[in-house]
Amino acid sequence: MSNGPQLSNRFAAIFSAFMVFCVLVWLWGLGLFMLWPWNKGGEWLPDFPIVAVCADDSMCAVPQGKLKEARAAGRIKSLQPTEPVGETFHEKIAVQWKQLPGKMEVKASAWNFQTTVRYRLDNDTPVLIEYQEIGGKVFLYAMGGAFVTLLLLYARKLTK
Repeated sequence: MSNGPQLSNRFAAIFSAFMVFCVLVWLWGLGLFMLWPWNKGGEWLPDFPIVAVCADDSMCAVPQGKLKEARAAGRIKSLQPTEPVGETFHEKIAVQWKQLPGKMEVKASAWNFQTTVRYRLDNDTPVLIEYQEIGGKVFLYAMGGAFVTLLLLYARKLTK
């Protein structure tokens, strides 16, 4: 009949291990997020939103594959933003931009991915420099790293 305190202690140990695991996933995720590699050059993703000045002088995002069509229809004026930093939306994707010396950095993100592209403008035509794609793989790697770290922490605790 003395199972009450033992179950309570076991629950507390499992709960604290789970909380440590959650913090470790966050730390691993943050570290991997900052260290995720950039890919040089390559082909444009046709659906990647490029920041543009629309016909009504507002900032908008146009998919890279539809730039010629948007220009021909007169929907965009320029690909050079009027503001150095900003944010707009394209469908359900948040599009943030930042002007860097000689190039642009555009980040397209939703709840399950983030793609950052750096490009330069040659005669109002975007030329891809590098890009970084972060998806669910980062979360899986973070969970694996957190699990191994948690095992090592508890193995060290058991040897003391």
